Amino acid sequence: MTQMPFMPRSRRPFYGWWVSGVAATMFAIQTAAWGATFGAYLLQVQDEFGWSKFAISSAFSASQVISGLIAPGQGWLIDRFGSRFVMRIGIVMLGVGFILLSMVNGLWTFYAIVLVIGLGTNLAGWVTLNTAVANWFMRKRALALGLSSTGIGIGGLLAPLVTWSLVTNGWRPTAFWTGIAVMLIAIPMSQLLRQRPQDHGMLPDGARPGLEGEAPRPLPKAVTTVDFTVREAVRDRSFWLVSIGHGMALVSVFAVMVHLVPLLVEGHGWNETSAQAMFAVVSTSSLIGQISGGLLGDRFSKTRISAVCMIGHCVALVLMATAGSGIFVAVAAAVHGLAWGVRGPLMMAIRADFYGMRNFGKIMGYSSVIVMIGPLLGPALAGGLNDHFGSYREAFMVVGILTGMSTVFFLLARKPPLPQRAHAARAIPAED
Repeated sequence: MTQMPFMPRSRRPFYGWWVSGVAATMFAIQTAAWGATFGAYLLQVQDEFGWSKFAISSAFSASQVISGLIAPGQGWLIDRFGSRFVMRIGIVMLGVGFILLSMVNGLWTFYAIVLVIGLGTNLAGWVTLNTAVANWFMRKRALALGLSSTGIGIGGLLAPLVTWSLVTNGWRPTAFWTGIAVMLIAIPMSQLLRQRPQDHGMLPDGARPGLEGEAPRPLPKAVTTVDFTVREAVRDRSFWLVSIGHGMALVSVFAVMVHLVPLLVEGHGWNETSAQAMFAVVSTSSLIGQISGGLLGDRFSKTRISAVCMIGHCVALVLMATAGSGIFVAVAAAVHGLAWGVRGPLMMAIRADFYGMRNFGKIMGYSSVIVMIGPLLGPALAGGLNDHFGSYREAFMVVGILTGMSTVFFLLARKPPLPQRAHAARAIPAED
């Protein structure tokens, strides 16, 4: 067993918090470079080539769908080789993708390069990083995932700087130097990522082996004590309910991510830099939500909290569709960011609590195939409705209503009963 050169136990913070910090930093880089700025890229690319919003936003959607289709293989790689290995592949793809983006000269080339960026973002992103974080915690899992998710909010706060560069320096130079920066920062940082505490002589949450005669602290009731196999998880009704609910939440998240800047520029007459600054409102409220969601999720029902957040997404998008002034847009952005922030870290925590960690990467991989309906449907639906009606009012109304109706998926989800082999699984680790 490899021992890590850490400082004495009594003086050092639990290394799981460092893993959470690595995830937060990577999320910040991805969000600032691409997730929160794709809408600004959309306007720049449309201005140069004259392509429709549906065509451009569909490239983003298609990249997310293909990434979702490879997610089962990604989960297998994570469980087999570790998150750091998969993260490094994603970082290289992400950096090279941005460099190639600066050279794009046609629609199909654009689609291919956006696909490379999307694959890189996914391999170095949500499932890969949060699998590692979830491995390091049990009692404080939701809080740790919430803290790692704050990187998304921080990236949103940094996004106006990228948009300023897009407007001032042009989208091609910005894309090129973004690719260089991603690799220079993220590849060395990946060295800090560790897959699980047991590989380094530690236990989740920094726990120590119980002393003789000392009763172990009980786990929260929502946390399963048996690791499900992939087959057992997929056969559970709540696997599908949570996956579909998560995907429908991402319909609104990705619709706003891609189309909020065009909505404010074309619908309200804002300039691109000011429109991008509205993501600061989304990001600030999401930061508050991520920490709050982590704290609440470790104490109350994660599925019911998620259901409330779906209603928040619905209210926010309907308000964005009907807002007549910047004040109401800001209120809508704050509500959306808060709902996103609270719900986001709970998505991984629910699966970890329900199905355990031994096969978590593979289970999340199969779940991601379903979840990808959100990134597929959200940007393309909003872009297509905008092209048809000539405004974003109908687009945001439809997306908001769909999200609100999907509250039912989280309300119906329940912690699954333990499989029949549960007693044997406590003595013999489950194999998939």
